[in-house]
Amino acid sequence: MKAAAFEAKLRVHSQIPHARIGRRYLLECARHALHHFRRPVSSIDFIVITTREMAQMHRRYLRLAGPTDVMAFDLSENGTPLEGEVYICLDQARSQATYYRVPLVSEVARLAVHGLLHLAGEEDKTDAGRARMRRLEDRALRKAGRVK
Repeated sequence: MKAAAFEAKLRVHSQIPHARIGRRYLLECARHALHHFRRPVSSIDFIVITTREMAQMHRRYLRLAGPTDVMAFDLSENGTPLEGEVYICLDQARSQATYYRVPLVSEVARLAVHGLLHLAGEEDKTDAGRARMRRLEDRALRKAGRVK
């Protein structure tokens, strides 16, 4: 069963004042990515955080040093609709946007979709998995249209 996009509550929170993250565009991309879920989605919170906060979370939950760009957590109980949180490191997104020569809002939206795809069960530990996730990310961003 695929989750209907209209059923899910999607919210964006930023712990960084005045961060220009393209909330509407991020949410539109996320709605398109929801079609990859095989279970109902109740709510997803996207939380934009600092490098320091991300490094602390990365160490605490994955036992890895330093920050990463995105982390996703499934907070739901077994058998219930998905409730999740996707944490996005704004500084990592900025660096990647510069490296890939894309607008920051595009990179933030891509990371949001990437986190959602992990919650949907997608993995990127292999070359094939990374390529599949990239195709799914590209599709969600393309369906959302141009950066708004």
